[in-house]
Amino acid sequence: MNHVMMHIHNAFLSLADRAKIGQRMTAPYIIRCIARNTMFSRHKVVDYFIERRKTVQSIGFIALANIVGMMVGILGSLVQAHYVGPDDLGFVRKYSIVANYAAFLSLGLFIILQREYPFLMGRGEPERARRVAAIVQSWYLLVSAVICGSLSIITFIALFQGLWREAAAWFIQIVTVWATFYTGYYLTSTFRSGQEFKRLAQGQFASAVAGVAVLPLFVWFPFPALVLRSVAGQIVSSVYLHLVRPVKVGWCLPWREFADLVQRGVRFYIGNYTRYIFWQTVEIWLMLRIGGDTGVGLFVFSKMIAEAIAQLSIAINQVYYPRLAYTFGQSGSVLVCIKQAIKPTFLNLAISVIAILAAWFLIPPIVLFAFPKYSGSVALMRILVLQVLVMSTSILVQMVTVLDGYLTQLIGAVVGLGVFLVTALILHQFGLRAEAVAWGTLTGQIVFAAICIGWVFQKMRTELYQT
Repeated sequence: MNHVMMHIHNAFLSLADRAKIGQRMTAPYIIRCIARNTMFSRHKVVDYFIERRKTVQSIGFIALANIVGMMVGILGSLVQAHYVGPDDLGFVRKYSIVANYAAFLSLGLFIILQREYPFLMGRGEPERARRVAAIVQSWYLLVSAVICGSLSIITFIALFQGLWREAAAWFIQIVTVWATFYTGYYLTSTFRSGQEFKRLAQGQFASAVAGVAVLPLFVWFPFPALVLRSVAGQIVSSVYLHLVRPVKVGWCLPWREFADLVQRGVRFYIGNYTRYIFWQTVEIWLMLRIGGDTGVGLFVFSKMIAEAIAQLSIAINQVYYPRLAYTFGQSGSVLVCIKQAIKPTFLNLAISVIAILAAWFLIPPIVLFAFPKYSGSVALMRILVLQVLVMSTSILVQMVTVLDGYLTQLIGAVVGLGVFLVTALILHQFGLRAEAVAWGTLTGQIVFAAICIGWVFQKMRTELYQT
């Protein structure tokens, strides 16, 4: 809209100049003058609203896909629990340790790809961006081939020995490792624009449909259905996303460039691991110590509700992060990136406040009616759902990755985790039990976000002083 006002202003300046030299200003001349100066702005305004519509559609698709996936997962778990005993479920899940430890071989390259690809595209270096994508893809294909090949040999040996249950469990790990490295780490990191986000959401929908299609089999074949449910969604989404992948590159794994990406990736991976995986482990451990098994169950249930409420905020962050990286590559300015991030951040905060208020007043009656065994989770849910406010600032927090602030991220994660532990233990001394852990983790996350955002604004101040 500023462009429209500027060009209308220029039009009237032209009219004023004509008046100064005594020329007659006819109505057709005035219309032509304004039209000539505002024609470009009309296109700008149209492009502005088209771009905003695409953004809203992308956010809506991703949020809906995430929510549908969560609901289908919950439905599947309930059906599965009805027909599959804890012994069979435990038998299959114990093999997941392979995929969990294999994740360390990601080396944080997916974090670098998420940042580097749009950043280099913004700098006008598409060939270099594609080369980074090719290196990351090649590494993940190599790792997947080695691990999956080794597991395939173990699977065939189990089959020859007649151990079909063990073979089925190993087969699940083969699919999981492949889907984690190639689809989860590589493919999803390359979907960066509106149409691409739509396709990514379609892949999630396809995964959900595949998961639902397997559910009737639990009535007649519980264990085979358990195996199929564990792999069907991953296979369908992986195949679909591979077919519609936006970046198609070949094999490329030069040692020096790969080592440089690994060095940067590992730095960010340590911070991410501390912030998410290790943080969640501490949450469960502390809750187990303070609240026992019941406390852990209530805590996990409350987190599930809080995560469902946060899906819209997560979708907004997912759409805007590559735009920030692209803008920083294009402008090299922290200030320009912050200006771009402010509006969606305030929008995210407003949506989060509405979502939190709705959750506080609407969800407790539903929980008490539909899940009476989890009535003790209401207080926890009302605390944990406040995390949505912290998530709504994630666009600014993600600027730390865009600016290569791996040390800030790690310091923020360590300090935030320490604040979490100290807060929880102090509140426990004052008589709180499960709520102490919830308030502690919320406080720690606020501290983490504050450290990251403070560092970003300090970088902006430094930039302003230098210019």
